[in-house]
Amino acid sequence: MPSKKFVVDLYIRVSTDRQAREGDSLEEQENELKKFCDYRNYQIHNTYIERGRSGGNTNRPEYQKLIKDIKSRKVNAVVVKKLDRLSRSLLDFEHLVGLLQEHDVEFISLRENFDTTAAMGKAMLRVALVFAQLEREQTSERVKDVFAFRAEQGLFNGGTCPYGYDTVSKELIPNKQEKKIVECMFELFLKTKATSIVEQELNAMGFRNRKGQLWDRRHIHMILKRPIYKGIIQWNGGTHKGVHQPLVSEDKFDRVQEIFEERNFNSSRDRIKGLLKGLVICGKCGETLSPNYTKKKNGTIYRYYRCNSTINRRKKLTKCSVYVASEALETLTLDTILTYSTESKLAQIRRDIELKNQVIEKKSVVLSADIEARQLSLKTVKQKRDQYLDSLVTGGFSKDERDKITARIDEFSLEEKQTQAQLYKLEFEKTETSEKLLTIDSFKQAIVTFKFNHLKLSESELKQWLKDNILKIVYQENTVDIAFRLLEDSS
Repeated sequence: MPSKKFVVDLYIRVSTDRQAREGDSLEEQENELKKFCDYRNYQIHNTYIERGRSGGNTNRPEYQKLIKDIKSRKVNAVVVKKLDRLSRSLLDFEHLVGLLQEHDVEFISLRENFDTTAAMGKAMLRVALVFAQLEREQTSERVKDVFAFRAEQGLFNGGTCPYGYDTVSKELIPNKQEKKIVECMFELFLKTKATSIVEQELNAMGFRNRKGQLWDRRHIHMILKRPIYKGIIQWNGGTHKGVHQPLVSEDKFDRVQEIFEERNFNSSRDRIKGLLKGLVICGKCGETLSPNYTKKKNGTIYRYYRCNSTINRRKKLTKCSVYVASEALETLTLDTILTYSTESKLAQIRRDIELKNQVIEKKSVVLSADIEARQLSLKTVKQKRDQYLDSLVTGGFSKDERDKITARIDEFSLEEKQTQAQLYKLEFEKTETSEKLLTIDSFKQAIVTFKFNHLKLSESELKQWLKDNILKIVYQENTVDIAFRLLEDSS
């Protein structure tokens, strides 16, 4: 019983100004694709030819016909000469691959050796999709940059429009009725110092929120705490002077915040913060040291760091009993960081960095040599495969001879795909290795900045500096060993 034919669609595209250059003419593409299908014994269902159309988008008549064939499962595979003939956008290509996989249709590109009928081809396709993911992330970064720029200019970045404002052409404009309610809200809170009373007063006066519902103290609390009402734009943890009209004066807003601080509106869960929370490791057992406190009968609060293994000894089966006063551990850590600003310590760090860089550079040289060798092997294999393929098409051979030549071509094709996959892996590894090279400058700048500014930093700012620059702090017997991110992340 004859085997079922493998049916394919051919897709050919060229821009008008490229038809006579680089061997990418419509005729040349069609001839090469048909030669390949003849060699593979594929049945051609349709040949879609796109003349003078850009590959930057999918708004192409013949491309849309190809998509219909895929969705109706009329073909087993789509064959192109080069990936950019089908699409110049990795994101569009990723969408197409998803469509192909959904409808069990394979994809073959001669130039890039993408052939998802084989396992190696599927692997190489996944590599290409990694770059699609990279393009998505870069697009996301560009969008973030635009939003950050708008915030720096004092512009509102969208989202739910704050109560008291309307948005006109992406700008905040005061809503007359809602503005009066916001002003009343601030005034009432300054008099009563309680959101629950403000809630009662607003509802008693017949005021309603934007949805026409009764006011809720949580919504009131959120409005009273939001700096946008004094003319400030918040974005990504930073604040910028807005171009919109404030609804309350800066003085009035700040007086409201002082009341919140006095009344201690902060959650009890935030009381045990700890400057070194999440950074300190017990040198005795390897567990984390967490901040805790004990309140004495006379009201005195004793703050300390406690090894987590002491919390549930039955479960952890350990005799560790490390407790250290918060102030002592935090002072010891800050003093130790300051020692890294001395010339002797910086010289030691410089030597460590040089040793690390020597190892990295040696590895990079080895990888470069491997890449050159693989590139040469790839070129040789391609030449041999093309020679056999040309002889098969043009020569007159018996069936046995054709079978032997075909088998040899398949061997070369497999070797080519394996070499290409190895080459991709080596290039990724070399890029990753090169990015690990260190300089003393960034470390020195961080330490010097800390030395001259640590006494001026607020607790939250100091905590953020520690989080950004320190990977872990190992405490043992009144000493700390600090692992800086810059030095450890490159290992």
